[in-house]
Amino acid sequence: MQIRSVRSLSPAQRDSSKLGRARVGVTVLSLFAGAWTAAACSAADQGDAASSTGGTSSSGGTTSWSGGVATGTGGTTGGAAASGGTAPAGGSGTGGTLGSGGTSGGTSPGGMGGTPSTGGVIGSGGTTGGANGSGGTSGGTTGSGGAAGGTKASGGAGTTGGATTTGGAKSTGGTATTGGNATGGTATTGGTTSTGPDQCKAIGWATRSGRTGGAVAVTGGGNATPIVVKTFADLKTYAADGQARVIHIDGTLGSGWSGNTGDRLEIKSNKTIVGLRPGTQLKAPIHINGASNVIVRNIVIRGPGSNEDQAWDNINIEGASKNVWIDHCEFWDGQDGNADVVKGADTVTFTWNIFGYSLPGHSHNLSNLIASSDDEPESEGKLDITYMFNWWKAAAERKPRCRYGYIHVVNNLFTADTAVGPSNLGVTNGFSCNVLTENNHFIGEKTPIDLGKQAGTGSVQQAVGNLFESCSGNEKGSGTAFTPTYDYKSFMVPAAQVKALVQKSAGATLASPTACN
Repeated sequence: MQIRSVRSLSPAQRDSSKLGRARVGVTVLSLFAGAWTAAACSAADQGDAASSTGGTSSSGGTTSWSGGVATGTGGTTGGAAASGGTAPAGGSGTGGTLGSGGTSGGTSPGGMGGTPSTGGVIGSGGTTGGANGSGGTSGGTTGSGGAAGGTKASGGAGTTGGATTTGGAKSTGGTATTGGNATGGTATTGGTTSTGPDQCKAIGWATRSGRTGGAVAVTGGGNATPIVVKTFADLKTYAADGQARVIHIDGTLGSGWSGNTGDRLEIKSNKTIVGLRPGTQLKAPIHINGASNVIVRNIVIRGPGSNEDQAWDNINIEGASKNVWIDHCEFWDGQDGNADVVKGADTVTFTWNIFGYSLPGHSHNLSNLIASSDDEPESEGKLDITYMFNWWKAAAERKPRCRYGYIHVVNNLFTADTAVGPSNLGVTNGFSCNVLTENNHFIGEKTPIDLGKQAGTGSVQQAVGNLFESCSGNEKGSGTAFTPTYDYKSFMVPAAQVKALVQKSAGATLASPTACN
């Protein structure tokens, strides 16, 4: 925000004097990354097959179940008893394991048919499921899991192990456990099932049309052919034009700035701006004013150091801006602040960013301001912002400090550094600001939950699930906050997991413009 200091004002008045001053910042967005992963489910073992399953081992041991032809004691084809009978067929060892695992068919009960858990290429139901016998000559390639356990050698009504290729309902390899969904399934077992949100897509408030509105797809430049820029002049031209653009920044661009003088990047609507490689630097603040559908990713912006002149922020989002996603960026040593959202902007999400200070001797390390003043009517009902998986490092205050908005601060890391400066205040709810502070990890923070500026209708901060380590001052909230209208709990983690997760992945760490984490 571009604001000149009013030396005659008190510090508190200065904080409110930001009204009417335009903050400038650059928001470069790349695709979203996340460390949101969920554990893959494994099929439940059915248990070993009945003792009459025709082999040394009831679950289709390495020798006894090899096709039932030579060693299946219940019959050469692994008939009603030999091949797993009613329960084992395709269950523990017959059917799936037996029929589809060949030599490995018995070692993995539950019809998983092979070393790879279940459903792999070798897993029961896989291509090797029947070649080796699973109860008969054909009980397997298609009937995996049902191949050996039916009244016939193939474990089902026909030689293929049932009507379904995985030994489903008609296969005799168990209703579902063997040869069914659990074995031979493409994704159920042994597959790389993805859980959680798409890490290349925005989350949080950026994906809503407003506080009470519906879902919005944040696409930036969409499917536009990427443009690689190697000069700041080209970057400025494409970022500010009227077309949808996907812009890849190649190299360090910009010549820096001081006060209100120097390079500055204006970003307009329908833009995706992303650093081409990890640590891509932009020596210019970003300003997003009245723009929508903007994505900025994988960029490092370093200011000249904080001061009280209230000059340019590293990134400033204001006006009627909306649906803005800032992901995997780094904002260091901003003059007035690192990343401010003011004057009626709305629906913004910050994910996997670092907001930090590294230069000692600067007393204005105030990082993230939301609204410039208690008297900012254009911000009423707006300024809804999500902060998730970010890292505040050595910031004195404003992490964030808000007015008016519905602010969600979830799964972030806060760390102090006395060599740089004090860490006085953490998350601050000011005039009419409603904050949900959830599952964060605060380390070495003074007053991590700041209620000292709470004022105005609806000002509240709910603090839940947070972890406080070597902190002093208030750690409790003041009431019940809003309920987010978007999904986030499916990938939110406990506070104890935040530190490792954020320290590993936050910042401009993306290996390419299309990487997600």
